[in-house]
Amino acid sequence: MSREIKFRGWHKGLNKWVYGFLTRNKNGVYYIENADSVYGIAEEKSVGQYTGLKDKHGTEIFDGDILAINNTRYVVGYREYSGGWQLEIKNEYCAEMVQGNCELLEVIGNIYEHKHLLEATT
Repeated sequence: MSREIKFRGWHKGLNKWVYGFLTRNKNGVYYIENADSVYGIAEEKSVGQYTGLKDKHGTEIFDGDILAINNTRYVVGYREYSGGWQLEIKNEYCAEMVQGNCELLEVIGNIYEHKHLLEATT
């Protein structure tokens, strides 16, 4: 089974997330293109790739999402050295994310909009 490749990014002018294919022009401006439109992304740090995984509610999990299980919060990130998606607490590796181990996790936000959710991380 192949994983769906897509990205999301915050469109500052529209004040919303946009989803689709990621491209970058020669000036370094990122764009997300989908069937509806092409969106220029002003906030480069907001761009994240879909992991191919979903949380316990069926919500798609993206790079930079904040996930919770019980009272612990994790950040999702891709690590080149391991070649996979991982959960981190305060930039420390915790666990590799694989299909089947996400049924207890819940997306509660992302590091772009909800960084404050990590302040209570244990």
